[in-house]
Amino acid sequence: MTRRFLFFLLAFLILTCTAYAAPLQPGFKTLGIWDPAKNVRLDFAVWYPSRSAPFQVNYGDWNFSAARGRPPVEGKHPLILLSHDSAGSRFSLHELASELARNGFVVLAFTHPGDNVDDMGALFMPVQVTDRAKQLTQALDIALADPETAPLIDPDRIGVLGVGPGGTAAMLIAGARLDATGWPIYCAGKEENADPYCTPWARQRMGAFSTTPNLSAPYRDRRVRAAAAVSPSYAMMFTPASLSRIRIPLLLLRAERTPLYTLQHAERLLSAMPQPPQLGVLPDADTASLMSSCGGNLDQTLPEMCLAVSPSRRKAIQAKMAAESAAFFLKYLGTPNPPPLPPEPEDNPQITSHPATPEKNAARKKKR
Repeated sequence: MTRRFLFFLLAFLILTCTAYAAPLQPGFKTLGIWDPAKNVRLDFAVWYPSRSAPFQVNYGDWNFSAARGRPPVEGKHPLILLSHDSAGSRFSLHELASELARNGFVVLAFTHPGDNVDDMGALFMPVQVTDRAKQLTQALDIALADPETAPLIDPDRIGVLGVGPGGTAAMLIAGARLDATGWPIYCAGKEENADPYCTPWARQRMGAFSTTPNLSAPYRDRRVRAAAAVSPSYAMMFTPASLSRIRIPLLLLRAERTPLYTLQHAERLLSAMPQPPQLGVLPDADTASLMSSCGGNLDQTLPEMCLAVSPSRRKAIQAKMAAESAAFFLKYLGTPNPPPLPPEPEDNPQITSHPATPEKNAARKKKR
């Protein structure tokens, strides 16, 4: 071999190794899917792991950094379905989605019809969470069938993460059932303006919510193996029995600077869960800071969310939320061949005690 050949061979090997050692970056693309049977169009934002350098992406009112349209890292990756807060959209959690992509996840986000920054008509109605759960399942169906996304996804490693009512929908996907037993006494002794659920307008809607036929219908999607709920809502619509159906790992993230009524929802859920979730705390977080940084005209059209938090505090909270979420999903979805799912609980509405554990079953057998 000549020296020149050896030099070029060495340079090639160095470049190759450097490329493979390059850190993961957030790739990005958009998809528009039309379902003629349901007369519904869903526009998706998809983040995925890439080796390409990110650059500024301007998409309507949102500005963020991603390797738009660049090749993904080869192989099948775990998928996270992302459900935004009420005043959000498919882009309003872009910092969280980008960080998950840097950790090897494909992230699928879309704007929930009827509950978003432009249309909040579903507020305080059951469809605000039940339709979200249905849409998340529909989005998963689309992602696993679409030729652009299906090759990227490991169907055995799927998670869901939601904020606000999105967190409630994530719990429904995880197996929880709605139960209005606690609603009649929820507003007792509260002033109308102390809790948005207890204003005359909201109480009228919540009353209809609590009497909805088939309210406790299941929305569990057994393809989902881990779930995260950030500052979830509607805690009064769950009981220990209805929450005991969650048999997959669950992360509950509390936003500590949210109004007292919102914080109480996280506390209420935590105390009602027979199987304690993994608990994370976002000490300085409030509703506005759970949304990614805005851009374009949103600062003027949505100042109560975009300008209510200093950029530094928002950045810190977004980083904390992303780190907690990434660590949780890496733990349960980060490696191929996750453990098998636990059996589903029997559909017995009379169950009010904690579900039996293997240790309890073994103890019962010994007694016999």
